[in-house]
Amino acid sequence: MIEARVLYPTAASASARTFAENPAFYGFKAVENATPAGSQLPVYILVHGTSGSWKNLSWLGSYLAEQGALVVSANHPDYTTGQATPERVLRMWEQPRDVSFLIDEILSGKYAQYVDKKDITVIGYSLGGYTALALAGARFDIAGYQNYCSQHRDISCHFYKNAFESLSPEDHSMISGDYSDERVMKSVAIAPGYVPAVIPNALTGLSADTVIVGAELDKTIPPQLQIKPYIGENINNLHYQEVAGASHFSFMQNCKPQAIAILEEEDAAFVCEEAENVDRRSLHQSLIEIVEQL
Repeated sequence: MIEARVLYPTAASASARTFAENPAFYGFKAVENATPAGSQLPVYILVHGTSGSWKNLSWLGSYLAEQGALVVSANHPDYTTGQATPERVLRMWEQPRDVSFLIDEILSGKYAQYVDKKDITVIGYSLGGYTALALAGARFDIAGYQNYCSQHRDISCHFYKNAFESLSPEDHSMISGDYSDERVMKSVAIAPGYVPAVIPNALTGLSADTVIVGAELDKTIPPQLQIKPYIGENINNLHYQEVAGASHFSFMQNCKPQAIAILEEEDAAFVCEEAENVDRRSLHQSLIEIVEQL
């Protein structure tokens, strides 16, 4: 079962309540179970990263809904908070399958009458960035990523250091499968995982207009090591943009003033730490501009 949230514009005047908020992170306000307003709404599917949840990109989802889109964001089993292990996350192919299932549900269910079936965008962050690329037609061979990690010691490689040997021949075959979905017209891969595993020339025939977004100061997925050397130049349907001053976690929710103190108790203060004089809201605005330009 996939737990999902659907956000959309509404004319309902009922009292809004706050969602996706906790002592560390700001949430957003919405009217629950309201009737969608409008028709031919563009569809956005937001996809979280390793150990994440639907809440991580809720700041972006609520903004897009306010601008007139229908937005779907889910918790992806085995990859979400409390479930993700290196062994599970290396078996990443279920996440793009989840997204195709969500698209099936939107286009055949109660929201179908409100959406433009030819205007579907996937926005994925970190592991979700891999998913955005896979749905656009990218193909992967995990041996490429394993080779990268034999030469580099960045944070993502440290996470997987003892997990590669757990992969069976069947797992390798599944990782290299075709998970493209031609209903996806646009794809945004934010600090995407597994780019070193992209099969050579697999980005030259993408079925969706695609932008890869790197974070300049990302130590988990350093763009100068894990992204730029593998994506080439002058590829149809593929563009690269970089958000100056951003770290890997800059694209998550906005943090409250007490967030770092709270997260320090879980050894997770890094989720809310930004470079000196960098405001996360300004980084979010940079990402919004990239999404809206696609």
